[in-house]
Amino acid sequence: MRELASGSGSAMDVLVHRYHQPLHGYLYRMTMNEGIAADLVQESFLAIYREARRGNVPEKLKPWLYRIATNLCKDYWKKSSTRREIALEPDTVEQAGESAATVNMLELQVERQWMLDALNRLQEDYRSVLFLRFYQDLTYEQIAETLGLPLNTVKSRMFRGLKQLESIIGIDKQEDEGSGLPEIAPRRKGRAE
Repeated sequence: MRELASGSGSAMDVLVHRYHQPLHGYLYRMTMNEGIAADLVQESFLAIYREARRGNVPEKLKPWLYRIATNLCKDYWKKSSTRREIALEPDTVEQAGESAATVNMLELQVERQWMLDALNRLQEDYRSVLFLRFYQDLTYEQIAETLGLPLNTVKSRMFRGLKQLESIIGIDKQEDEGSGLPEIAPRRKGRAE
């Protein structure tokens, strides 16, 4: 960031190379839309570039990048024209063939999508904390800095979000017994660290 602030053209390339994929993955999980995630990633890097050109260099880069992405995502949701739509994938099971590797891969994708669907049913406050922790591998301190929250609030949201997620998964399991959906038993833990 210091090099970018001082006018280095290659510094932006390094930032994009290092953080494009993680930011895109985070924004995709938050919006569940590939096109919107791509747009928000681009807007994130434009904001980063503008801030660097103004001489604003954060102490801790990673939480700052995710804060920018999170704020852009919140702005997107606030737009009155925004509707959350999830694109349905074609029935790839029939097209894929019968090989065991293909079936296993498809089962993992279904399981992953099922978990993302469950996470997306959480309130935004809980969802963003869980995505940042488990999908982006940020520490509690980095999440607190990213979201501009006290550390204890992050821990509380993590605990409550995991409890709500456990409840959602439990309800889904009861509703979908015998439907062929993957059975995932949530691990019971004490309080989140």
